[in-house]
Amino acid sequence: MHELDDRTPVRALTQYLGGELKAGQIAFITAKPGTGKSQLLVHLALDRLLREQNVLHVALEESVEHVRTHYDQVFRALTGKARAQERASALVSAERHRMIHTWFGRQFSVDALVRSLDLLSEMAGFQPGLVVVDGVAGPETDQIAKGLAALARTRDLAVWFTLAESEAAPDAALWVDVRVGLRLTPDATSVRLTRLDGDGQAEDLPLCLDPATMLVLRDDAAPEGARALVPRAADCTLYSGGANGSEAAFGEAAERWGLQEVNFTFEGHKQVRSRGRYVLSERELAAGDVSLRYVSKRLSRTYSEGTLIRKVLQTLWHMVSRSQQVFVIGQIQEDGTVVGGTGWSVELARMWNKSLWVFDQDLGRWFRWDGEEWVPGIPVIEASHVTGTGTRYLDAKGREAIEDLFRRSFDVGTGD
Repeated sequence: MHELDDRTPVRALTQYLGGELKAGQIAFITAKPGTGKSQLLVHLALDRLLREQNVLHVALEESVEHVRTHYDQVFRALTGKARAQERASALVSAERHRMIHTWFGRQFSVDALVRSLDLLSEMAGFQPGLVVVDGVAGPETDQIAKGLAALARTRDLAVWFTLAESEAAPDAALWVDVRVGLRLTPDATSVRLTRLDGDGQAEDLPLCLDPATMLVLRDDAAPEGARALVPRAADCTLYSGGANGSEAAFGEAAERWGLQEVNFTFEGHKQVRSRGRYVLSERELAAGDVSLRYVSKRLSRTYSEGTLIRKVLQTLWHMVSRSQQVFVIGQIQEDGTVVGGTGWSVELARMWNKSLWVFDQDLGRWFRWDGEEWVPGIPVIEASHVTGTGTRYLDAKGREAIEDLFRRSFDVGTGD
C-alpha cells in the first residue's frame, strides 16, 4: 500500500466503525450541501484504489470533470509529502483501478447501474469491489437505497452513498442492510462526525476534520468543542483573485500579517498581485462551470454567455469551495444579493453554508449571513482557509474594514 498522510480520515473511521465496509454491506454519509460529503466519499474510494482494488464512482449531480477535480484535490492532500516518484506510482494505481460514471442531466436508477456494471464486466473486464454513489436525493431516496442494498447483496459489493441532510434517512426496515450512517456537521473551523444507527442512536465520534481537505486535525489543532481557532497568521491561507480593488487589498493585508496567499487566475485575466499566483487550467476551470442563465436568475440580473464572465465565476467557485470563511466587500441589495459578479461568491457561500461576512461600503458596516437574513456584527478570522474578495471600486471605508479585520484577528494578544 502506498504511504499516505497519516491524517487520512479512513484509518480513524475504520477504527471507530469496527473495520471497513465489507462486501454485501452498504453505508451512507449525510450532511448539508458544501460540508464535504463528496470529499469524504473520495477519501473512502482512494483508500481502496491505492490498495489496487477496483472502484466504480457514480456521480448523480456532477460531471466527470467535477469528479476528477475532487480526486485531484484529495490525492494532493494525501500524498503531498511523498516523493515525486511515489506520487506518480500512486496516481497510476488509482487511475488503473477507477471508473467514473455520471448521470449528470439524466434520470438515475439502480437498474441502469446494474446494466452499467454488466457492460463494464463484459467489455472491459472491470469488476469493482466498492461502488460509491454520490448525490442521492429527492422522493426516490428510500427506493434507491433499497436498490443499492439489493445490489450489494447480489453482486457481493460494498456500497457507500451520500444524501443531503434534508432528505429522510433510510427507513427502519433498511437498517437490516445499512451497516452505518455518518452525519457531517460543520462549524467555523472544522467538520465533526456523528455515527447513526438503526435504533435511532447518534454517537459523536472524537474526530475533527479539516473542511478544506477532510484530513483529521491534530489534537493540538482541535481542542474540545472542535473550535480549532487559528493561533497564528502563518497557519492561515487567503484565497483570492488578485484583481484590482478589494482582492488586492486583502492580499496586501495577508502579506503584511504573514498569511499564505493563493490568487487564482486564468489565461488572459488581469491580476495586480503575483504572490501565490495560481493559473487554473481549462480542466480546473470546468470544475466550477455553471449556467449563466442560472446565475442570472439567482442574482436577479442578466449575464451574457461571454467567455470572460464565465471564467470569473468559475474562479470564484475555486476560491469559495476551499474556504471555511468568506469575506466580501460590496453592497447588499434589497433582495439580499450583493452587487456585481462577486455576488456569485456570496451565493456560493450561502448555498454551501460557509461562514459569510459582507462589508457594505454604503452603510459602512459588516453583516453576517445567519441562514435567513443579514445581521450586523464584527468579524474575526477564525479559520485556516478564508476567501477575500469584493468590488473593484474599493473606497476608504472598505479598505479600513479590511485592515481592521486583520488587526483584530492577528494583533498581539489575539493569536500571533
